[in-house]
Amino acid sequence: MLTEEIKERALFYGADLCGIADLTPLAAELGAFYGPAFAGFPRAVSVAVFLPSLVVDELLTAPSHTYLAYYDIANGLLNEICLKLNKDLEKKGYAAYPIPASQRSGAHRERGIFSHRLAAAAAGLGWLGKNGSLVHERVGPRLRLGTVLTDAPLTADAPVASRCGDCVQCRDACPPGALLGREYLPGEPLSARFVFQKCEDYLAETRQVFGKRICGRCIAVCPWGRRGEKIGNDGKAK
Repeated sequence: MLTEEIKERALFYGADLCGIADLTPLAAELGAFYGPAFAGFPRAVSVAVFLPSLVVDELLTAPSHTYLAYYDIANGLLNEICLKLNKDLEKKGYAAYPIPASQRSGAHRERGIFSHRLAAAAAGLGWLGKNGSLVHERVGPRLRLGTVLTDAPLTADAPVASRCGDCVQCRDACPPGALLGREYLPGEPLSARFVFQKCEDYLAETRQVFGKRICGRCIAVCPWGRRGEKIGNDGKAK
């Protein structure tokens, strides 16, 4: 079966997770935010690579060069995985388009050329958290994502419901107050949950002090994925 073959290959190539997203319910949203070219694909292969948990922990107190190194390594691995999956699909006669793991667009480079997070959530790899990241039940937001768009007749996985509950730790930990602590609603722009300019201004200040644009506090503070944390029904750490 093609679906299982693609998933097995993704794991063989180095992915920690792989799911299939049905993009047809998201066509209008994707078209509005990212253009009609990407909105025409009915399926997406979504893959994830986990980041080293203890390295992410370093972001709780200060920027980390080690985190930046593994961020780049994970992105490179994702690009390699997606390129190989893209070739596999094209060899079988299907159209496919690999989305780079980290490529910005927009007038102020405020978003990616396509939302890996939307695709991953639709593929059941996790839910879109209040920190704007995909949250997986085991590693939380401590991961990076890649996407291959395709017209291959792959069997889609089911999305999972948000489990953030009442938790707003990411909002409270955000140094510039850029996160508004709101759940994702389909079709709603990112600006309803996140103040881009506040984040940009803070990252510019960080570059002046640290030499690089980095924060990641909202990822590191999330109780989902933190070692030793137990999560209650409200989404908060006990």
